[in-house]
Amino acid sequence: MIVRWTPQWYELDQSIVVGDVDWFYLSKDNLYFASGLSGNGDCEVKAKISKITHPELGDIRGIITIGLDYSIYLSDGDMIIVNAEESPGDFESSEYIVNEWGFDVDINIIEKTGLTSIERLKMLGHNEMKVREQERIRRYKALLDLTEVDWDY
Repeated sequence: MIVRWTPQWYELDQSIVVGDVDWFYLSKDNLYFASGLSGNGDCEVKAKISKITHPELGDIRGIITIGLDYSIYLSDGDMIIVNAEESPGDFESSEYIVNEWGFDVDINIIEKTGLTSIERLKMLGHNEMKVREQERIRRYKALLDLTEVDWDY
C-alpha cells in the first residue's frame, strides 16, 4: 500500500529506509505517516518499507530525521542535507530543486497493534527506548551501506 510521508520538520518525523522493518505510526486512515504532533490521532503498525519515491528526486533509499538536518539518500548514491530547524526545507548545498516535500512510500503492513504512539511511549522505559533507537541506527547504517554518519549519536 502507498502511504504519504510529508515532513513537519523539527525532528518530528519518522525516519524511513527501504528494506527496514519496524514499528511505524500512521494516520488512523493509513494514508499518511504521522508526525510527532499526532498524539492520539495515530495508529501503530509493524511494516516493511518497500519503496520511497519523490516526483522530483526519483527513487529514495532513505530519509533520516535525526538532528537539526534531515539526510535524504537518493538511489544514485547522492545524499541531500535539508535543514529541519532554522530554515525548514532549505538545502545545505544541492543541485536539486524540490518544490514539494511529499514522498510516496510503499509499505507492507505485517501487524496492526491498535496502539497509539502515546500509549506505546507509556509502555516503554527510558532504557528500552534508548536501546531501540540504537538498534534503528545500526539498521539504517547497514541498509544504507554507511559506516560514518553525522546523525549517529
